[in-house]
Amino acid sequence: MAERSYRFRLLLSAEQVLSFYQGHITAVVVQADNGLRVQLDLRHFRRYFQHSGLDGRFELLTDENGKFKALQKIN
Repeated sequence: MAERSYRFRLLLSAEQVLSFYQGHITAVVVQADNGLRVQLDLRHFRRYFQHSGLDGRFELLTDENGKFKALQKIN
């Protein structure tokens, strides 16, 4: 099994980002462009948070075992 990539859009409101910082939510489930659902820890998105929330397209890379390898914003 090889490394895999998943592309998806994530939109979070300012209130949802605040809930992360307050410890109420720790993960998000996204639907990738290929239809698969992927669960990710929100801590991986911290550098992309803004006061208004989060809105962007991302690419997730996982290793051959499906473990997180990298996340980057693609627009």
